[in-house]
Amino acid sequence: MLSKTENKIMIALCNECKDKSTILITPADLIKISGVETLSQTKLELIVKDLCADGYFDLIYSDRHGETVYCVTIKEKGKGYTRGLKVMKRNLIFRLVLTISFALLSFVVGLILKAIF
Repeated sequence: MLSKTENKIMIALCNECKDKSTILITPADLIKISGVETLSQTKLELIVKDLCADGYFDLIYSDRHGETVYCVTIKEKGKGYTRGLKVMKRNLIFRLVLTISFALLSFVVGLILKAIF
């Protein structure tokens, strides 16, 4: 299970790599796109290394005019990440609806039993 910040970074990378297999992105752009403005570049570096080690994407460091640039190639596990999020949300919604349905059913059965006895 990824942390909240790691989720935001993965979602940002998956959205950027939607139509392409490889992207070039600077750490500052990644922080900006992910919406985690309080994240420092050193913490981002650790998160990106951890996600790379977990097998979500391949990472190559590049240099463009003295600025570090990440060359990110999403792997199969990374491509399946967004689908996994959708499945998890769908399962959560299903469980909530099922729980509410059973609560209503038990309430109605309780009313019927109260009326009978």
